[in-house]
Amino acid sequence: MRQLIAAFSLMFLIISAAVLASQANVKFAQLDSNADGQISLLEAKQNDALLKQFTDLDDNNDELLSAQEFANIKI
Repeated sequence: MRQLIAAFSLMFLIISAAVLASQANVKFAQLDSNADGQISLLEAKQNDALLKQFTDLDDNNDELLSAQEFANIKI
């Protein structure tokens, strides 16, 4: 019985992580209005929460956010 509960718990965690990741991908795609795979500062201005965090998220200081950098956003 414990193994069954553990298995269901693990499955729930995996599904939850997948859903959260797909939501982040959808949000990234919405903000990347020119679909170049990056969010520019101009594109970030469309979202106040992102704009406030943009500099902190831009790890390489290129004034663009990659999907990897965007994944660190705190909502």
